[in-house]
Amino acid sequence: MRIPALFFSIFLLCSGWTFGQRGEEVLFTIEGEEVYTSEFMRVYEKNKEIVVEEEGKGFDDYFDLFLDFKLKLKQAQDQNLDTSSTYQSDLAKYREQLVQPYLQNPEALDELTKEAYDRSAMEVNASHILIRVSPDAVPADSLAAFEKISAARDEILAGNDFETVARAYSEDPSVEQNGGNLGYFSAFAMVYSFENAAYDTPVGQVSEPFRTQFGYHLVKVLDRRKSPGEIEVSHIMVKKDSAQPGKSREKVDEIYRSLEQGDDFARIAQEHSDDLSSAKKGGKLPKFGTGRMIREFEEVAFSLENEGDYSEPFSTQFGWHILKLDKKYPIPSYEDMKPRLEAKVKNGSRAGYVERSLAGKVGEDYELVINMRLLSSTRNLEEFKGINDTILQVEERVFSADDFYHFAKTGRNKTNGELFDTFKNKQIIEYYKDHLEDTNQEFAATFKEYKDGLLLFELLQKQIWDRSEQDSVELENYFKEHRDHYNWRKRADVLIGSCTQKEKAEQVRRLLLIGRSPESIKEVINEGATIHVLFSQGKLEEGSSKLPQGYLFKLGVSEIYEEDENQYTLMRVDRIYPETRKELNEARGEVLNDYQNYLEEQWVMDLRETYAVKINKRNYKELKSRLEN
Repeated sequence: MRIPALFFSIFLLCSGWTFGQRGEEVLFTIEGEEVYTSEFMRVYEKNKEIVVEEEGKGFDDYFDLFLDFKLKLKQAQDQNLDTSSTYQSDLAKYREQLVQPYLQNPEALDELTKEAYDRSAMEVNASHILIRVSPDAVPADSLAAFEKISAARDEILAGNDFETVARAYSEDPSVEQNGGNLGYFSAFAMVYSFENAAYDTPVGQVSEPFRTQFGYHLVKVLDRRKSPGEIEVSHIMVKKDSAQPGKSREKVDEIYRSLEQGDDFARIAQEHSDDLSSAKKGGKLPKFGTGRMIREFEEVAFSLENEGDYSEPFSTQFGWHILKLDKKYPIPSYEDMKPRLEAKVKNGSRAGYVERSLAGKVGEDYELVINMRLLSSTRNLEEFKGINDTILQVEERVFSADDFYHFAKTGRNKTNGELFDTFKNKQIIEYYKDHLEDTNQEFAATFKEYKDGLLLFELLQKQIWDRSEQDSVELENYFKEHRDHYNWRKRADVLIGSCTQKEKAEQVRRLLLIGRSPESIKEVINEGATIHVLFSQGKLEEGSSKLPQGYLFKLGVSEIYEEDENQYTLMRVDRIYPETRKELNEARGEVLNDYQNYLEEQWVMDLRETYAVKINKRNYKELKSRLEN
């Protein structure tokens, strides 16, 4: 499904949306329903730089866009799209996401942020053993997993090698390759409970068994070291050819020898790397730290010492690689990292800890009733099963002993008191979340933004996207009516030769003129480990970035172009394809986008005819004058 860019502009209009208040100035009405000037102003002030300036729109254009949004929302409501199961399900998911920022305890957040910074500056090398058990496993399965992980720990404490025990016990599939060793990692690389065990266990020792959502674990800490921070590298990759494995190695060796002779890394990456996403950026990859790449790749990357250094070819499961170190980023100060760390704390596995800490704070405002008699008189968790007596009440919500049992039955390694505290905090937080609209105006307004935006999405799906993608006849008719808009520029089958020495480029040109193949030319020009020419071949449009600037297609072998210092390029054009119209299958993406925009325009025209719109001209003129001056 293609989403027209216009939708995103319209969606922005939802931002800042709040209910109008009685007594405010009415800007316009739709079927008698009032829309207030203050509503428009909140949206305008929030988005004018994003929408108005970027798209070059003036006040009238923006007002029309806002009005169109309100018309579409009106139609969506009239069609009861907000009652569909899809809408309700998606809205519930959005709400859960929106609630998260409001589940914060500032003191706990500061504590976790500082802890995360300290851990980011110090990496841990650890091995682990995992015994899988799902969070909702029956008690017997949880107990069996706990006993198994305990037996593994007993063997290690008795002197058996950790790796040997890991291979015998661990249910982590990677144990076959790494013997349980996870390499170096720091904050946020693992779920929080796992990270805590790794940082709290002294070097050389094995943790107590602990549980995550994956099961029970043991961790042995092998080493700690100062974090090297993050790095940026550029990347050339040659995919392995399973049919001819030696050919891939031969190509990467050719590229490496060319780099050794001074060829430009970015240019070679752009022309020869099989990692297409990074090739168009000269091989550049996003900044990363330890624990974010596969181990072989990461080890080579962090072994590069000086900016500009590049590695020898090395192999991973994805192919052959050559890396160049572009920049090192040492660990910044706490003040610089704090905003990013706070965001990670709020959105990562630490969020549960912050949420639980909030329960004590918000619980002070609720009426809580705890049946201490029932809780203290029952020692075995199984005794709560099937008991309908109230064990907890949060405001009007009542929870039975059986409710507590089903919540707590997977927590066999905790006492009943610990399990009940967790249960109580969970219900307090759930009550707080479910009533957040009643206590927090900011959340109520933000949630309405999402409700309106999602409702508009449902309508656009129905009116535009489904229609454009399913009605192939109408799409084809639109293409036929606008066929002159979809054309190929002149194209050609081109062989490109790149050399670092002019005399070698001249020699290559002479050999191409007499009809020699690229492979035979490389045998003549390249001298053992010394690469003088690299070739690439394909069908290109005139003006392609792979061609010298200003080069125009002409059959045969071109002159030599000196693009940069020590960079000489020549082309052989084998066939030229004239400018021609594209067929629908060749231009489908462009046609679909244009057709959707056309449907959007027609739809808006129909909406303006369907619904009665009355604009308060006095308020409109005053608002326009104020915003344009």
